[in-house]
Amino acid sequence: MKPSDEILRGREKEGTGGGPHRRYMFLSILSVLLGVVAWQVTARFASKLFFAGPWETGVAFVELLRSGDLQPDLWVSGLEFSYGFGLSILIGVPVGLAMAISQRVEAVVDPWASILYSTPRLALGPIVVLWLGIGISSKVLLVFLGALFPILISTYVGAKNVDAQMKLVAHAFGATRGEQFRSILIPGALPHIISGFRLGAIQGILGVIVGEFFGSRRGVGNMIFAAAETFDTAKMFVGIAIFAAAGLVASFALRAIEKWYAPWRQNASE
Repeated sequence: MKPSDEILRGREKEGTGGGPHRRYMFLSILSVLLGVVAWQVTARFASKLFFAGPWETGVAFVELLRSGDLQPDLWVSGLEFSYGFGLSILIGVPVGLAMAISQRVEAVVDPWASILYSTPRLALGPIVVLWLGIGISSKVLLVFLGALFPILISTYVGAKNVDAQMKLVAHAFGATRGEQFRSILIPGALPHIISGFRLGAIQGILGVIVGEFFGSRRGVGNMIFAAAETFDTAKMFVGIAIFAAAGLVASFALRAIEKWYAPWRQNASE
């Protein structure tokens, strides 16, 4: 049976059994709501000078929207993330697949992936901003460096761990290397690739924060830094909440994509 047939069967099975998925969504939403309640309770006993609750944060968010001060910051941070994350996908996935296929590519890339992946973004932030300035390019590079290696490594691991028996069977039936790549390697590595996207998105958001903290004219990170300097706690919490919500939305969106394109993995875990 072709992998495409397995995908179709998995999607049909997915449509008939949504119970575990609904329970997962219910528990996730409940967990977030309990977190917001705990946040509000903590705010009642904390100093307003150093801590803002969800109500105060929501009021500040609405005021920033009405004044038009928030939209340019959201636009700049969104551009920085989109460019850097998109570039990390365009480079990370092909290089990860090449590492899995070719030992020479693996030998060349693996040491650099280990070195740069273990280097903290906080250490690279000042250097990158010094090299490229406080414009958008320095943040794009930090997002790219943060997201690249989770995507690259996850792609490499997923492609490397594709069932060898499937490759042998395909070869025995006369499948070309291109057909094996499209029908076995890519579908087999896809769940790991999407997991790499999820990890890379979180690291990319951190890259935006680090870059805007060290030097920027606009952006949500710059807004947080400026608000902290003036003790505008509610505005600072607006920026923190925006980044937290962005990470949550990215994680759920990529999980939904994984459930659609790799339903056999979800069914196996359920």
